[in-house]
Amino acid sequence: MDIYPSKAQFSTNETVTLCLICDDVLPISVHIRVLLLSKTVWEQNIVLTENKTTVSIGAFSATFAGYGVNVYQQNDLEKPILQTAFDVAESPRKLLRYGFLSDFTEKDRDNGALEWLLKCHINLVQFYDWSYRHDSLVAPQEDYHDMMGKEISGSTVKAKIAKAKALGMHPTAYGAVYAASEPFFEKHPTWAFYNSCQEPFVFIDVFYIMNIAKGSPWRKHLFEEYQSAISMMGFSGIHMDTYGFPKTAYSHLDAIPKKIKLENELPTLIDETRENVHGEEEPYLIFNNVGAWPVQRTADRKQDAVYIEVWPPYDRYASIAQLIRDARTYARDDKSIILAAYLKPFREGKREKALPAAKLLMGSIVSNGATHLLTGENQTALTQGYYSDYTKFSDSEAEAIRRYYDYMIRYENLFFDPELQDVTMTHTGWDNYEYQCTSHKVSSYGEAGKIWMILREKDYRKCIYLLNLCGQSEDYWNEGKEEPNIQKDIKFTVQVDTPVEKICFSTPDEENMDAIGLSFTERATKTGKFIDFTVPSLNYWTTIWIDTRKETI
Repeated sequence: MDIYPSKAQFSTNETVTLCLICDDVLPISVHIRVLLLSKTVWEQNIVLTENKTTVSIGAFSATFAGYGVNVYQQNDLEKPILQTAFDVAESPRKLLRYGFLSDFTEKDRDNGALEWLLKCHINLVQFYDWSYRHDSLVAPQEDYHDMMGKEISGSTVKAKIAKAKALGMHPTAYGAVYAASEPFFEKHPTWAFYNSCQEPFVFIDVFYIMNIAKGSPWRKHLFEEYQSAISMMGFSGIHMDTYGFPKTAYSHLDAIPKKIKLENELPTLIDETRENVHGEEEPYLIFNNVGAWPVQRTADRKQDAVYIEVWPPYDRYASIAQLIRDARTYARDDKSIILAAYLKPFREGKREKALPAAKLLMGSIVSNGATHLLTGENQTALTQGYYSDYTKFSDSEAEAIRRYYDYMIRYENLFFDPELQDVTMTHTGWDNYEYQCTSHKVSSYGEAGKIWMILREKDYRKCIYLLNLCGQSEDYWNEGKEEPNIQKDIKFTVQVDTPVEKICFSTPDEENMDAIGLSFTERATKTGKFIDFTVPSLNYWTTIWIDTRKETI
């Protein structure tokens, strides 16, 4: 059996439907329950008479909320036999979850890739290397090869665009801001960027780096190509890819070469793209800050997310938290933060260490309030910057990864609430008494051999996110990881200002992702009121939340 939402995301007040698959002997009676955190908000008995049943559970008025779905046998309402999640938002821009497609031959038309992305709740899909040329995105013929020699069917691209939209996803066209083919460069040599030796910049002897400076002919040409991708192919947005190097270059548009600092030009490029590219709805714009450069200049521009491609020296778990904190500060608004952190353990080294690395990385990204560009195509992982060289998950790996996506959506209000403030580095340790783990070694920045404790809070809610790095010998996120040493009976003391309503915890690492209530004791001290409680176990990732009442003590 299987269950998943019929769309990647539902709009506020839109009827929510679920797809329930059953290959058992029919009819079968089941009970379905929908939960918002720990509260049941809908439940009903259903009789399955077909192998695929569409279950309507009505509309939800929430402007941003994630829900869990449990399916039970009717004679056992304690232990669910299936679990999934869905979310409702007034705008997809509230939380963008990125995936990718890169196979566009005729035989790829119905290869199951979009169904996989649907089950992972991906609502923004990058069509990677779909174009004819980087300087001429829409091909002049139906079937063609791209600049890397990859075979592409234009009708397959269009079919996947249409299907993605039908599934509640927003297909974005990969469109590099920097690159042109050699024939285009030879026709327009002054449109290119040149190095300090006044030679053209060329990437892997294929892509000529073009002049993106304000007022350059290439910039105008780029807008026209982006518009063609939306108008002629039907894309919903543009992924503005960059290379990261060079950061300075010379323009040859004038008789005397002029030095250009790209960090001054890229912010206006984003804003001008927004002003010059249009669709039936406002196109989604995603700009790639390679290695987090120049995110401090681009994060607050007219784009829909802060997207960072993570490369060394951002190579430790602490780097992940730093990138997300910085991005949130620079953005100055509630944009989604997306990290493209490619996991080489799925490509090299001992494969059994890849899934533990993925679980710990995804848990660390989501706990810090961002999402992870990890998966795409049909059950595949990104392991490097050229997406077409992806690695396929085993069935067991795919099941675990999908479960982590379900968990992220089910509890998205604990991860992506913009009111939650990160207090990890300020509210524990030394003479900070607000959060204390009294039984185990913890770290505020992801040290090997300890529990990584991430802390975020807002009025009347405190969240503690635990990542288990016990048993690891190093803290590099892009290295294979051992199965963690399971930690038991983790004791906490937390300072509170108002009466505690409830404490719950949940984890994606057990059979049941339901929230479990925790008992606690209150005590008064010279420094105020505190609560004591114990989390029974930690495998990879656990989330604890403390809700307090608004009245004062």
